[in-house]
Amino acid sequence: MSDQKGSDRPPQPPDIRRRLCFERFHLVGLLVFVAVPVLALLGVFGERWGRVQARAGALELRVLYPERYRYRQISSVEVLVTNTSGRRIDTLTVAFDTAYISRFSNIMISPPPVRGYEVDLLDVEPGGTRLVVAEIQGFRYWRHRGQVTAAAGTDTVRVDLETLVFP
Repeated sequence: MSDQKGSDRPPQPPDIRRRLCFERFHLVGLLVFVAVPVLALLGVFGERWGRVQARAGALELRVLYPERYRYRQISSVEVLVTNTSGRRIDTLTVAFDTAYISRFSNIMISPPPVRGYEVDLLDVEPGGTRLVVAEIQGFRYWRHRGQVTAAAGTDTVRVDLETLVFP
């Protein structure tokens, strides 16, 4: 195919200045698109553990619990109770706040609870430490707050827990 002048080439395209044009909503979408992987790399969406401890009277309470984890993920709340007195404690009760623990599913507590979410630990020697573990599965989204309490006689110690369950 040739034109009247005998040229075998097509005409040259016109010079058009290339430019990138974004609308406001495009920029917002682009920022979100970039922010999510960056936040994930920084660990914002990952699992995170919290540690709290308190001491009152003859009891010391230490709790390791999930501060942040995902829906349907299984995790555990580990409670260590120590008898800091010089006498044996007949019955030491560890209780999980119902407002907190009922926000999860598939709850398994070891040793088994005697009433509700309360575990009785018998014959705790002076300086002895006992472990109570509650295995929980994220069931309801967002923040859940509550307490773990240990009581023996007139001594009571509490720690606050707060867990965020991501969708």
